[in-house]
Amino acid sequence: MDSQLLGSFGSGGLCLAIAVWIILGSRKADKQGKLAKKHKDEHTAWLMIVFGIFAAGAGQAFSAPGTVGESLTHAFTTQNAFGNVGAGAVAAILTLVLFGTKPTPVKDSVLGATVPSVYAAAGGIWALPLTVIGSVIKSLVGA
Repeated sequence: MDSQLLGSFGSGGLCLAIAVWIILGSRKADKQGKLAKKHKDEHTAWLMIVFGIFAAGAGQAFSAPGTVGESLTHAFTTQNAFGNVGAGAVAAILTLVLFGTKPTPVKDSVLGATVPSVYAAAGGIWALPLTVIGSVIKSLVGA
């Protein structure tokens, strides 16, 4: 018997469920069911951050967000055009763009899924929420 509150999802199952929710919630209102109508664009960023946390352990189908995040961090921290840019600055910039602009499903999906790998690269206070959120969700769904 599973000890998780919602049964065992696994990392891939959790990522797949979030992806389906984002797709269904982002459709036009006349094509949404009752549950999907509860989805707001403001939720997309948070759901995709959870997606990004578990994507690393979910298998090859969900590996792109981590790769994009690592590439962004690498591009900013190794290019000399901006001077000395650390991973913490990249995390701050992505956070400002993600939460400081009007929510849109595409922007929030891409940045939300990418942010966890950037936060992990930055370490420190940036990585702490990922650890806490990941632990809580893992205990709920066994991802």
